Amino acid sequence: MEKRTPAKNQSHLLSWITLACFAAGAAVGLLWPKLFSYIGFIGTIYINLLKLMALPILICTVFNAAARGIKSASRTLLKTILLFVVLFTTSFLLSGAVYSLLTPGKGFVLTSGEPWSGTTADLSWNGFFDTVFSPNIFASLSGGAMLPCILFAFFAGAVAEKVGAQKLCEIVGELETVFSRMLSYILWLTPLGVFVLMGKCTADFGAGALGGALSYVLYAWGGCILVFLLVMILPLWLFCRIDPITYFRKTGRVLLTALSTCSSAATLPETLRACREEFHVPERVTGVVAPLGCTVHMCGGAVSFCLLALFTAQMTGRPVSVGLFLLMLVFAEALNMAAPGIPGGGIVLGATYLSLLGMPDLGLFLGMYAGIYRLLDMAYTSMNVAGDVTAVLLVNRWEARKKA
Repeated sequence: MEKRTPAKNQSHLLSWITLACFAAGAAVGLLWPKLFSYIGFIGTIYINLLKLMALPILICTVFNAAARGIKSASRTLLKTILLFVVLFTTSFLLSGAVYSLLTPGKGFVLTSGEPWSGTTADLSWNGFFDTVFSPNIFASLSGGAMLPCILFAFFAGAVAEKVGAQKLCEIVGELETVFSRMLSYILWLTPLGVFVLMGKCTADFGAGALGGALSYVLYAWGGCILVFLLVMILPLWLFCRIDPITYFRKTGRVLLTALSTCSSAATLPETLRACREEFHVPERVTGVVAPLGCTVHMCGGAVSFCLLALFTAQMTGRPVSVGLFLLMLVFAEALNMAAPGIPGGGIVLGATYLSLLGMPDLGLFLGMYAGIYRLLDMAYTSMNVAGDVTAVLLVNRWEARKKA
């Protein structure tokens, strides 16, 4: 039986309070929406504080993981990338099978709304690599570009281990301890932040403001829940002996933070905390898998791209052959990996994806898509974060079995 320490009891109490505030925020946002026009800034402050801590903790974590054993960290990195590809592909194929059978876009017609006036991003591998291998690490830090920071920290940690820079490793280790303690204080604001963020979300949309877009939102959430159960929960149950109840109990705050912030970066500190404190995964695994997953592993993106492509194809009457479906998968994987180098959010990526597939001008549809994207992003981000936790636990199990 798991022994509960006072700190762990406090953590679980905070999770229950956060859940209550999540529900209360959604209800108050519907009943008293004007309140959140006055206190909405609190949610912004909360997200900014989490993002403020994400990069310093990420850099220290990755540095320490590499410094404590570059060979082990490198092997873990390769296993992680392979697992990311498998999870993303499985999520896309499962979503494709479901949406092909249900045909959500068939007969869907938009007769009103504002067309989307944005522009697509140029998908250039040169641009991607220019961003990833930044010539100025300080510019990457100030711009919040996580992938180049991860690579820099990994390389610096590996070199520190090679040259025996023990004092530097101790300093970075102490910095991580300080940053983690700072984060623990910030996380006590989670109930308030979640309350305001969820309240603002429901206040902005209201109960009946979705109109014809409601079906798209329901298909997106339904696909995410199905993939979550079959691609995230089932493997953990089979291979790691982690039952669904235990998983939800230990990741409750992580998922609530992802739902309310719609940011994998803002949720990263909670992801690291849950993996270390709740699941007791060693830092040499969490320090590599979780930060990398936060940037390039997006199972929610697999559902997002698949639904977007099949929905628009069915809506416009375009047949989807096996070849086209495989092309959808390849482009989705490419955008998923190149996303850190492409400016803009999910709406720009979605428009870019449709453009790559040669879909017709869908300005009105993309206008609807942009309008409801916050509700979609709640599901997609939660899936991305759940995929990161699943990857951490599976890689840890893989490592443990090889050592046994």
